[in-house]
Amino acid sequence: MLESERRRQSVLRIYDALTTGRLHVESGDVLETIFWPDACHHRSSQPLGDGPAGARRLYLELQTRLPGVVATVKRTVSDGEFVAVHWQASTDPRDEFSGESWCEFFRFAGDRVAEHWQLHAAVPSSTVSGRSVFSDAYQLTHGAGQGEAAINREVASAAFARFLEFDPTVVADHWGDVYLQHNENIPDGPEAIRRSLEETGGLPDEFRPSFTVVVTVAEGDLVWLLERVRVGNLTGLGVDIFRLADRRIVEHWDIPALRPDSVDAEL
Repeated sequence: MLESERRRQSVLRIYDALTTGRLHVESGDVLETIFWPDACHHRSSQPLGDGPAGARRLYLELQTRLPGVVATVKRTVSDGEFVAVHWQASTDPRDEFSGESWCEFFRFAGDRVAEHWQLHAAVPSSTVSGRSVFSDAYQLTHGAGQGEAAINREVASAAFARFLEFDPTVVADHWGDVYLQHNENIPDGPEAIRRSLEETGGLPDEFRPSFTVVVTVAEGDLVWLLERVRVGNLTGLGVDIFRLADRRIVEHWDIPALRPDSVDAEL
């Protein structure tokens, strides 16, 4: 098994153990075998301690909020030293409009995790597109070339750099004519993104967000970006996942930063 796949499978043990109630068994806690003792955790809200204990607190908080939670992995990427996972935390995994949407990034050093970023948000009961924040849509309805991960990373990174400058012309250069959206409030199509960029770019400085990309990973046709977001004195973590086809962005998932439970924190 390739090292990248070993790392992916190591992380996925967390979600199996969480679902089956084996995550915090005192003899052989799976977290002890995945995180280094000094592993550093980052999240937008209250800080966590280091190592397996910090991860244990994170998942115990989830189990307290959602007793009987089931972890359903929706998509993963393993790229170099990083593994990222987008997953649903819900007591009813059959309902993709329930529970919480989670995204976690794990940076490995050797065979264990040395650094970990986590963010989550409540799943909206509806979206303007009618599809969930988890579902795959483009690959079910369209056929196009995926391209290589390295090329997709380059294209998405270049597009996002201009996106962060609120340049509406980036849409014509990098978005597809078909653009499927999983955001709660933004409809399908490139025109909605162009209008959003114009509106956000026109906001006063204190209300206009600024973004710093922390991690970029890619596998297949998906490119994942983890960002540190600042609006005024508030900071938080955000994530965007883009699907590319023929070097165009055609589908998007996200977990927005600075939700009501995301407070000013050192990230």
